[in-house]
Amino acid sequence: MLYSSILFFHFIGLALGVGTSFAMLALGIASRDLSPEERTKFMLRASALSKNGSYGLGLLILSGVAMLLIRGPAATMAWGGGAFHVKLTLVLILCGVFGYTQSLLKKIRLAGGGPLMAKVPKLSITMLALSVAIVASAVAAFK
Repeated sequence: MLYSSILFFHFIGLALGVGTSFAMLALGIASRDLSPEERTKFMLRASALSKNGSYGLGLLILSGVAMLLIRGPAATMAWGGGAFHVKLTLVLILCGVFGYTQSLLKKIRLAGGGPLMAKVPKLSITMLALSVAIVASAVAAFK
């Protein structure tokens, strides 16, 4: 019962994290027609969605560690095989990109926009691709 509850929260974290990436992609596409000033204002407000991504990633990490400890690290690594190792590596890379993006967004908010905003779409697409790759490797590991 405990493991099932933790797995439930793991999927909630997945929905929050990956859902945020898809939402930001859709908002970025929807704002292409706006003038640069309107787009900056719109995307600064929309960046509030990144909090959902933070909560989702935090929940994924906490629930993932809990599931690993319940099953036992050796058993989980053996069960997941190489695909699980790939998943963990991708999670570490995602955490780095996510942290960099969060620091960049803070600088952008403090500046009220600016040239740093040009980096955000590329980072967002990178995080979405990493998220999808993580899900794919998890499916391969625990099919």
